[in-house]
Amino acid sequence: MTDETPGPRKERRGGNRPERRPDASMTLIRTMMERPLDPGYAAAAERRHRAGLPGSTSLRSPRLALATIGLGLLLGVAAANLTAEDSPRAAAREELMQQIEDRRTEVDVLSAQAQDLQARVTTLEAAQLAGQGDGERSRELAIAVGALPMEGPGVRVTLDDAPDADEATGDDADQKRVFARDLQFVVNALWAAGAESVSINGHRLTSVSAIRFAGSALVVDYRPLARPYVVTALGDPRELPARFADGAGGSYLSTLHSTFGIRADTEVSADLEVPAAVGLTTRFARIVDTGSSPSSGASTASETEGGAP
Repeated sequence: MTDETPGPRKERRGGNRPERRPDASMTLIRTMMERPLDPGYAAAAERRHRAGLPGSTSLRSPRLALATIGLGLLLGVAAANLTAEDSPRAAAREELMQQIEDRRTEVDVLSAQAQDLQARVTTLEAAQLAGQGDGERSRELAIAVGALPMEGPGVRVTLDDAPDADEATGDDADQKRVFARDLQFVVNALWAAGAESVSINGHRLTSVSAIRFAGSALVVDYRPLARPYVVTALGDPRELPARFADGAGGSYLSTLHSTFGIRADTEVSADLEVPAAVGLTTRFARIVDTGSSPSSGASTASETEGGAP
């Protein structure tokens, strides 16, 4: 055996290193937790404290607290007045809506009376002319201008907005609604197919009727229409439905339904009614004396035509 003197122990690597903090990699979060106040604000608060002033002017200030309470009360009262059912604004709106409904009902009643009186006048005129041998001619003219209510076979076309029109947004929402031009196209197609009389939602169309778009409502002769829009056309049951379906009208309805989802239904019926037009005005032409004889005017026109190169 050899007698050896043991040497000094070698230190293990890192044996004297300080222990590392568990949150050493979270410096930013630790700083925010330990010093929530910015150093600049802390210095300003220290200066105010040394000067004998309060450290902050937060909600603990009486003036600011009173102002906050006052503003809250003001907003609360305003919100209560706007949402209350018995507020002056709500009462005025309710009264206005009631007036609109009353006027609309009154207009409907007067329109029905006007149609009835118009039919009576036309009947009396036809009876008077019948004694002169012109009764049939008077009836034909009354039918042509829409002065008489009509009934018989024909076609009923119903148009309505797409079922998802209210949920659609942007340009897609407009494309899913019925426009005035849609009704115009359908009505013109019915006339072209041989319709003798046409009405929309009970409003008789004449040669001077107008179908227009006013805001979000469709109007016929300045009377608003409610959905759905029902177009009734009387005509020959053997020709009118087929001509309309095979022509531009049928193709247009098919495109509206397949492309935009608009409801477009066509129904052939043997018993339909079209009311008389309301507000017809008769005008007479009169000869105006211009001071020159017709013979001289005719000779002058003849000379002008003959002398022209």
